[in-house]
Amino acid sequence: MNVKLTAPERQQLRQLQKQRRDEAGYVKVTVILLLDKGRPLATIADDLGLDEVTVYRYVRAFGTLGVDQYLAHEQPGYWDLLTSAQLAHLCQQVNATLYTDCQHVRDWLLRTYQVHYSRSGLTDLLHRLGFTYKLTTPVPCQADAGAQADFLDELAVLEAHVERGEAVLYYADAAHPTHNTRCTRAWCAVGQERPLLTVSGRERVNLNAALNAYEPTQVLLDETTCVNAQSTRRLYEQLLAAHPDKARIYVVCDNARYYKNKELRAWLADKPICQVFLPPYSPNLNLIERFWKYLRQKIINTTFYRTKGQFRTAVLDFFNRLPEFGQDLASLPTRKFHVLDSQTAS
Repeated sequence: MNVKLTAPERQQLRQLQKQRRDEAGYVKVTVILLLDKGRPLATIADDLGLDEVTVYRYVRAFGTLGVDQYLAHEQPGYWDLLTSAQLAHLCQQVNATLYTDCQHVRDWLLRTYQVHYSRSGLTDLLHRLGFTYKLTTPVPCQADAGAQADFLDELAVLEAHVERGEAVLYYADAAHPTHNTRCTRAWCAVGQERPLLTVSGRERVNLNAALNAYEPTQVLLDETTCVNAQSTRRLYEQLLAAHPDKARIYVVCDNARYYKNKELRAWLADKPICQVFLPPYSPNLNLIERFWKYLRQKIINTTFYRTKGQFRTAVLDFFNRLPEFGQDLASLPTRKFHVLDSQTAS
């Protein structure tokens, strides 16, 4: 397929190419200029990282619209293949069905409307319709939206005490980072892999911690061989030492058995620490879960540690360096909670 430009058209396109060097329109202009030079279509597609269908589409649009309207035309998504009603049906289908591969959406469109899209064309269309390809959100199958809403009402009362200076509020939880590198998303050259060294071990570092909801760089930690009632008591003793003048120390925690241990609760009877239990299956309401996620992203998922000793040192050193991450951590404990409801997720 060849394109023959007039001298004014060629000059206009070269000018547009320079103006749009960092924009999507640059590729559309370059395709036409290369075809005008006699370059094979398949070679152009390969060099520019396009599929041949996309190049054909650009050529057809240029021939139909001319230079002036070519870049203004909404090529991504190839809108004219579907009517407004069909586009609405497509949105409804993608929202209702879990599609993990663009090919399955292509098959559905071909089966339902006898319309064929290239992968890149359909990807562009989905983006323009407001969809994005990302990880799904896990929702515990027994999550109760009503119980979570009631908890947030109770939490608002506790926060009012904290804001008046009468109490402090912590979120507690245990984590067990495993000594092994995890694959993560990163920017890589197209068509190339980004190798990440791993180890075969499954040894863990056991952490029992409490995060100050209003001072996110204040995280009290008990590293232990086993997270249990004794470890939790040691953590609570740190809380008492950190806030000797507070009439009440609220600790939001989940329903792990060690928090409800009889000996621990007997020890707490005359202490200012008050455990506030989350509704079952509600990790989304525990602020320290965001802190653990940040720890994984910053220390665990991106660095290879050959020995468990190196891994343990890096994890524990993170807690000593918390002020360095103050700006990032400050954005974590916002009181904006997403209530999970297993009834609406099914």
